[in-house]
Amino acid sequence: MFKVVVETAVGIKEIVRGMLTIGKHAFREPITVQYPEQKQEFNIRLKGRPALTVNESGKLICIGCKACQKVCPCVDLIYIETQKDENNKQQVEKFTIDLGRCIFCGNCADVCPKSAIVMSDEFEISTHSREALVFDKEKLALSPEKSKYYIEELAKDI
Repeated sequence: MFKVVVETAVGIKEIVRGMLTIGKHAFREPITVQYPEQKQEFNIRLKGRPALTVNESGKLICIGCKACQKVCPCVDLIYIETQKDENNKQQVEKFTIDLGRCIFCGNCADVCPKSAIVMSDEFEISTHSREALVFDKEKLALSPEKSKYYIEELAKDI
């Protein structure tokens, strides 16, 4: 009989505690975002999809050093082909990233000496085919305005 009384008292105590929690939160402003109609603002350090930055004229900043390719833990995820131009400077001919295999670790962006590759705030990359997740340099390139924003914000963060 004593056990039943103790269990009932504990149950009532837990119900009261739960009702107090509900009462505490009932009059607060909700924090739910009505996604996808409303989008949440994220920190600049969000590790969304990798993107290539460009200068004001729209040319890729990437110098083709392949440091991102070497540091990537997913083997053969980043593929870069370079060729020397008439001034004997290295130019990026082909740059592809298979986002279907990417783990979004950010190592490629961290190791880049020119901030040519950044982790953008775009995280919605779902598609119906794996081939559509292989991004070439045209799909990876940001606009000059967005590139400038990422480079300036990341420089402040350092």
